[in-house]
Amino acid sequence: MSAMPNPPLSINPPRLNQNLAALGRIGEVAGGGMMRVAFSAADIAGRNFAAGLMQNAGLTVRTDAAGNVIGRKDGTEPALPAIALGSHTDTVPNGGKYDGALGVIAAISVAQTLAESRHPLRHPLEIIIFTNEEGTGFHRWLLGSRAMAGLLEPADYTTLDDAGVSLAERLAAVGGDLSRIATARRQPGELAAYFELHIEQGPTLHRSGIPIGIVSGITGRAVLTASVIGKANHAGTTPMSERQDALAAAAQLTLAVQNIAARAEICRVATVGRLQVSPNAVNVVPGAVTMGLEFRDLYPNALTAAETTLRRQAMEIAAAAGVEITVELLETTPPVPLPTALQELIATAADHCQLAPITLPSGAGHDAQAIAAIAPAGMIFVPSVNGISHAPQEYTSPPDCANGAQTLLTLLLLADERL
Repeated sequence: MSAMPNPPLSINPPRLNQNLAALGRIGEVAGGGMMRVAFSAADIAGRNFAAGLMQNAGLTVRTDAAGNVIGRKDGTEPALPAIALGSHTDTVPNGGKYDGALGVIAAISVAQTLAESRHPLRHPLEIIIFTNEEGTGFHRWLLGSRAMAGLLEPADYTTLDDAGVSLAERLAAVGGDLSRIATARRQPGELAAYFELHIEQGPTLHRSGIPIGIVSGITGRAVLTASVIGKANHAGTTPMSERQDALAAAAQLTLAVQNIAARAEICRVATVGRLQVSPNAVNVVPGAVTMGLEFRDLYPNALTAAETTLRRQAMEIAAAAGVEITVELLETTPPVPLPTALQELIATAADHCQLAPITLPSGAGHDAQAIAAIAPAGMIFVPSVNGISHAPQEYTSPPDCANGAQTLLTLLLLADERL
């Protein structure tokens, strides 16, 4: 049985950050943003760059039918299930250089360190670059990780992207095969654990000065639409007392959504992100508004309570404003709590690295939430400067990137010893 090396292994911070910077030049656009959108030429180039690093680190690299790039190195006890590390390299349009990319490059840094030190693992090691985590183009996110976890839905197979191209054609361009995508599914027990390093994408760690976050769970999401029907009329001739202003009612409903989280604290966060106003003319009282909104929380009952409160307040606003409001639940993504045992293992790893962690939830979705359906999953966060993500200003300092990678390496060694 292998044990933690003494002295402990250390990653190579300059190489880590050089490789991260090199990946960040693939798909870079003016202003520093990233256009490494899934299935694009830049996405393929980024995947190939990372796959080359894996091969140089001694991993055997393959692409599964879902387009996931998987590097593997056998352990000394072949019967043991693999421990997987990973994330994604695709970005949102004009996104940042750290979301997803750090997790992949850090995992490769771990493999490079193990190879150079010739430190064996009991378990096989897998490093995974998941396909189309962001969902851009097809608006079907976590595509590769959901395929691996057996969570694909019928709509995934028939969807067309914004350019009208089928998923079958896009997958073929990255080495996948939609007709065989079921073969990408991994069964429970095939992976001993999955660990993902990621930038926080929020301000908590940066503001507190704490270097490591232990993710307690990934928040669930309820997506709803509200339709407000009033009466369009002339803006100059319709008295204020006789108006059935759909936009004014929608504004009240928007504030009600915000207050469900901000004041009543029924759920963690609530957002109205889309409004469509009809007829959308400055001289016409708005006759109809469609609203897109969401609630997020770690607990399903909180999402249910938020929806119930919204429906009740919508009825009250409609009655007072003389309009009709209907609320429809479009989709739900259940919360994914992460195992306490792995949270404790991450805390031990951070302690070995002399880094003080805190525990916090993830407000954003990650591949880990899909893989959690087939394997115990753990996540490490490092600070995002000013909490900015999915934007060109996204930034995590080189020391913080190195801290995350070192914690990931130590976590892997602990897991290899104890799982």
